[in-house]
Amino acid sequence: MSTSIIEAIDDANLFAPWFKSGSWGSWRAYLAALFGLLMNAEQQELYRQCTGRQAAPDGGFRESWLVCGRRAGKSFVLALIAVWLAAFKDYRKFLAPGERGTILILAADRKQTRRA
Repeated sequence: MSTSIIEAIDDANLFAPWFKSGSWGSWRAYLAALFGLLMNAEQQELYRQCTGRQAAPDGGFRESWLVCGRRAGKSFVLALIAVWLAAFKDYRKFLAPGERGTILILAADRKQTRRA
C-alpha cells in the first residue's frame, strides 16, 4: 500500500514535524484535490468556493496552476510535493535500466529555486 501525501504529512516520522504550526487546512484541501484523495466536508466546501466546481474529478489532476499571495506557503508545498513524488511514486516503468529520475522545480530565478 502506498502512502498518500496527506498520510505523509500526518506521519511523525515523515513530514509532521514541519506542519506543527500555522493553518494548513487550505493546502490539505488543495493536495487532496490535486492527488484525487477523499476530502472531508470542509475540504469539499473550500474546493467548491475556490474552483466553482461541485466536485473534484476522480483521480486528481496532472497539472495545477495557483494564484497565491506572498508568504502563502507555495514554495514549501511545492517542496513537499516534489519530495513526496520522488520518495513515494514508482517511476521504474518510465526509466531505462540504470537511468536516474529527477524532479524538476521551476522558479523565477535560481535563488527562488534553491529555496524550494
